[in-house]
Parts: sequence; C-alpha cells; structure tokens
Amino acid sequence: MKLKNIKSFSHNLSHSYVSFENYVDGEFVFKDLKELAKIANGEKVSIYWLYPKNKVVPLFNERISKSIEYYKKWLPKLLHQHELDASVIAELRTDIYIASSKQLEVQAYARDTNGKEYIKNIYEFADLKRYDG
Repeated sequence: MKLKNIKSFSHNLSHSYVSFENYVDGEFVFKDLKELAKIANGEKVSIYWLYPKNKVVPLFNERISKSIEYYKKWLPKLLHQHELDASVIAELRTDIYIASSKQLEVQAYARDTNGKEYIKNIYEFADLKRYDG
C-alpha cells in the first residue's frame, strides 16, 4: 500500500471524470456540472466518491447520477492500479466551482485515514466554451 499514490489516484479519477471521455446520453457530463457551478455562485459542487458515513450525498440529474455510478464501478480497478485500498481513504471527491477570480475551477480532493489532505487542481476539462461569469 502506497499512501503517496493517493494524490495521483484522486487526480486521475477527477481528471477522467471531467474529460471529454465522460459522455452520457448524448451529452458531455461536464456541461451539466458547469451549469450547476454557475447556479451555486461560488459554492462547490462536489461529487463524493468515498465519504464519511454522516455526510449527506447531494442529488444530481439523471445524466450526472448515471456517470457517477459508472465511475464508482471503475474505482476498485483504479485503486488497484495505484496500489491502494479504499480503506486508507477517508474522503474522496471532485469539486467544481466558480472561484473568486470568476474562473471555472475543478479540484481533486482526498483525505487519508491519518487526516492528511491531498488537493490537486485540474486544468484541462471538457469545457467547450469559456465561462464568462
């Protein structure tokens, strides 16, 4: 088990999730996520892959929910590829939000069972049109 791989694992998961590969029911999932980020007005729209038991998981539209389920099925394989076990990760999520600079931001976030946080910005995502806040 290599805890140092958590950062790259969470980055790879989040980067894949917001990429042009995530296309469900005839549309890029990121398009819906971008709209949610606009509506959230600076608050984070978070997709929780692994989360504390007391955390309330947000409800998403059908396209986003389907894609989350597809990716959750892929998680065990991705964990194995990174020589990790889910038991060492306390929280894992992808955050999409409009930053104070009015830029659209995507961030991979993970926290291990020792409390160490791993945060990585994603700079390339499936955005067909620039956000002009």
